[in-house]
Amino acid sequence: MTFDYKKEYSEFYLPPKKPGIVRVPAMNFVAVRGAGDPNDSDGEYQHALNVLYGIAFTIKMSPKAGHDIDGYFSYVVP
Repeated sequence: MTFDYKKEYSEFYLPPKKPGIVRVPAMNFVAVRGAGDPNDSDGEYQHALNVLYGIAFTIKMSPKAGHDIDGYFSYVVP
């Protein structure tokens, strides 16, 4: 079964109407450090998003290429 983070952790992906504090449990993340204007189509932020999606899809498709990753499970790329 494919794991869907948006459904399983909807409190992190779907913001409530009122602001509040969200406590995120310990998890492993793929992250890029930096800053940038998300509205700049050729900026650092957009490049970072491209890198993150590239990594997420590469990991997701790794079993189809015959690569076994310890702890891998099928997931939806958010």
